[in-house]
Amino acid sequence: MTSDNTLTAPLKLRGRSAFHQFAVLSVRWGRVPAGTILFFLAWYLLSLTLPDSRLVSPLRVVDEMLYNFVLSPHLQVFGLGRIGYAGLLIYSVKNVLLGLAVGAAIGLLLGLTSARFRPLRYLVDPITLVLGTVPVLVAAPLFLLWFGVVPYTQVLLVGLYSAVMMTIFSQRAVDNIDPVYELAAATRGANWSTRLRLILLPAVVPEVIGGLRVTLASAWGIETFTEILGAPSGIGQAIKTYTNVNNVAGMLACVGLVAIVAITMDFLLQVTARRISRWAH
Repeated sequence: MTSDNTLTAPLKLRGRSAFHQFAVLSVRWGRVPAGTILFFLAWYLLSLTLPDSRLVSPLRVVDEMLYNFVLSPHLQVFGLGRIGYAGLLIYSVKNVLLGLAVGAAIGLLLGLTSARFRPLRYLVDPITLVLGTVPVLVAAPLFLLWFGVVPYTQVLLVGLYSAVMMTIFSQRAVDNIDPVYELAAATRGANWSTRLRLILLPAVVPEVIGGLRVTLASAWGIETFTEILGAPSGIGQAIKTYTNVNNVAGMLACVGLVAIVAITMDFLLQVTARRISRWAH
């Protein structure tokens, strides 16, 4: 005869498990606002001890963002045209997305194919090694010299480094897959394209998404730095202009907007990745 304790044990365990998951999620998501509050509090306190030529309060930075978001008279005076921070961000976002899309697609294709096709890997690895070790501080001036101060210069630079990074991430993702699955499919008559489509691609999705997040963060750094060196538009040009005239509030407003947009894009990428690789969680 079954006792009441035996019947209620699974319910207790289930309740305990649900409570544990809720507690873990609460702690995990609670760190974000807590860390953000501490950051802005430290920023505010530090701004009280430093002159405005070194650091301004977060409230002044927010006012600068709102006042110049649609149309900025400061930027017009400095020769950037009748534009605001929003227009400059649109220029930067387009370059980042275009360069990342093209570079990531090329890198993913090269990484997946070279990981299983040795002759191609012997050709790809030295190229990625050389390009990956060249600092963007060196490559960016060369690209500006070769292609000029035009929008596609930033796109080419972002695309190049995105392709190199995604090639490496894709190769490592394939190398981490147990070859027994591909061997089992091969013994059942699956050709290489079938194994690539049905085994390799689904298996590398979680790790490739992680690499894509790192590549996205790097793409924003490359785009902003290249715009600071020379570009027809972009938020990097505003940062450069404000730095030259020692406008700390404007410079921090531009940096803050870049951070907000980059974090938002990373969040959207995470949400999309969870939907695509729901089976992995």
